[in-house]
Amino acid sequence: MSDVTESVDVNVPVSTAYNQWTQFESFPLFMAGVESVTQIDELHTRWVTSVGGARREFDAEITEQHPDERIAWKSIGGDTSHAGVVTFHRLAADQTRVTVQLVWDPQGFVEKAGSLLNLDAHQVKADTERFKKFIEEQGDATGQYRGDQPAPGDRGAVQGGDIVEVLLSQHEEVKRGFTRLQAASGEDRVRLFAELAALLHAHETGEQQVVHPVIREDASGGRQIAADRVEEEQTADQVLAELKALGVDHPDFGARLDVFHQVVLAHATAEEEQEFPRLNQLPPHRRQELAEQLRAVQNTPIPK
Repeated sequence: MSDVTESVDVNVPVSTAYNQWTQFESFPLFMAGVESVTQIDELHTRWVTSVGGARREFDAEITEQHPDERIAWKSIGGDTSHAGVVTFHRLAADQTRVTVQLVWDPQGFVEKAGSLLNLDAHQVKADTERFKKFIEEQGDATGQYRGDQPAPGDRGAVQGGDIVEVLLSQHEEVKRGFTRLQAASGEDRVRLFAELAALLHAHETGEQQVVHPVIREDASGGRQIAADRVEEEQTADQVLAELKALGVDHPDFGARLDVFHQVVLAHATAEEEQEFPRLNQLPPHRRQELAEQLRAVQNTPIPK
């Protein structure tokens, strides 16, 4: 078993730090190895992780929860053994020490080699530093999906933030959409596939009409970056068309969906690494204007 403990002092009240950690679906925003976490109910979550090329899926259950003090969970299924606990210690009114302890059973050569080389400890340390930066810049815990909010997958569901924040939120919606679709069957699978396709169409349309034109204006390779993203989108469109032609009941649908998932995730990663830093260099008012343009484009009804 691998056991890693890491602490970080964050300049926010203890309640803010605790509230953020109880919103599991936000983990991909600051945990590099977590592709998605889906909140199933108050006690259960579904995780998709990818570390060193090893992709794992498992369900987890909250085993202990004390507001502003401690939260713990453990895996209850899937292809990995995983447990975690996070404790919160008030240092001052606006300062909290967050201590993260993760325990898991490395599977396969890549994961075991990483554990021996202490690479897992380096990743946890990097994740806690990202959490510090994330929560201090945010200033408050991010929102959590509730029944009175637009359902994940609804176009235009993200109504706040600048252009990068909106796009990042949509990336998380897409990841949750894939997780739900892969676990669904019957009529639910039909519905979720249609919702995911609509979300991806809206997201791609917004990129092509709002994001790519701005990126092309960047003299430091922006034109090539935009061209690469368009090529990736065309590949994704082709695979999506194949999935629609197969239908959700086809025996090859699941395998082809996995291919589609990897294509979309690779595209999202490329956006976050190459386009988003350029967008973040724009003045705040310009980023807000672009977010408004993006929402306007994405809320335009899809022609039937």
